[in-house]
Amino acid sequence: MRWSRRASRSSRPLRLDPAVFVTAAEELGFTLDDAQRQAADALATADRNLYLWGPAGRGKSWLMAAYFAALPTVRKTRIHFHEFFRDLHLAIRRNGNDLEAALEDLLGALDVVCFDEFHVHDPADGKFIARLLPALLDREIRVILTSNYPPQSLLPNPLFHYDFAPTIELIERTLTIVAVDGPVDYRTHSSHEAGFAAGLWVSPGSPNQIEHLGLNPPSPDEHTTLAPAGHPVHVHRAAGEWLWIDFVDLCGRTTAPVDYLALARDFPKWVISDVPGLGTAGREPAQRFANVIDVLYDRDITPVFLATVPLEVLTTSAQLPVDFERVRSRLGQLSRIESGKTEF
Repeated sequence: MRWSRRASRSSRPLRLDPAVFVTAAEELGFTLDDAQRQAADALATADRNLYLWGPAGRGKSWLMAAYFAALPTVRKTRIHFHEFFRDLHLAIRRNGNDLEAALEDLLGALDVVCFDEFHVHDPADGKFIARLLPALLDREIRVILTSNYPPQSLLPNPLFHYDFAPTIELIERTLTIVAVDGPVDYRTHSSHEAGFAAGLWVSPGSPNQIEHLGLNPPSPDEHTTLAPAGHPVHVHRAAGEWLWIDFVDLCGRTTAPVDYLALARDFPKWVISDVPGLGTAGREPAQRFANVIDVLYDRDITPVFLATVPLEVLTTSAQLPVDFERVRSRLGQLSRIESGKTEF
């Protein structure tokens, strides 16, 4: 993510006509449900910071994108919250461990910052966010957060939740909380036309299926090692638009979201081969897989998963990351090709 500093703050009001959301929805062929309409009204007319939360697939990210596109200013940025975490830690080091200077370095004179997928599960992240949020909310900048969780469900581990309670109280006191919790998971209605939704879940990933898809398996001399963010990552192919990588190399070894982000920047189409049932993969590989799905979805990468199991049994007997319902929803957009049947 490239951050930019602006010389002065805009004096233009940042209110919108709520009709822009209605029009944007109509152009995509759907009508806003009641929860989406309430969130659209809050985004369009409220002066306060906002916290939009709700189950996966209810339209939070779409609402954020529509709001961001319609804002009458260039002094804005939209970023995944934990990608911002990465950039902020680098900026803190550049600025001699000065948090305020690091925020100024990143945010400058922006009018609006939109954070996608705010969540807190790790106690160390919770401690840092407890420092970050007061400094961020003290700035003259509108903050919009989306989350799968209401504030009271952040850092749910009872051993650490009490210590995070003052930060939850700060969120509830300084942000308008809006539930986007309509009855429909819109990702189940994907048109499969482009980007992540054009991807495939193929099981059992047989040679006949691969040939039918027109995929040319990598030869051994194409195997190479990349270092997208410093960590060595072994891949079967890295050529043109395509990255072909085995699940073990992507999720079974020490990789991190910064690696996935860097690879997604360079390769818009991925094949991930030999994806096992997560019940046999282990807890850490399952968490990495969830992180991979988030990055591929956020960057609208077109994936092909060559899996040993159908999507429906991917998570059987698995110890799953706490955010996996969001991952299920995203994987639900994929077309499925299984032995003897194809589902679009």
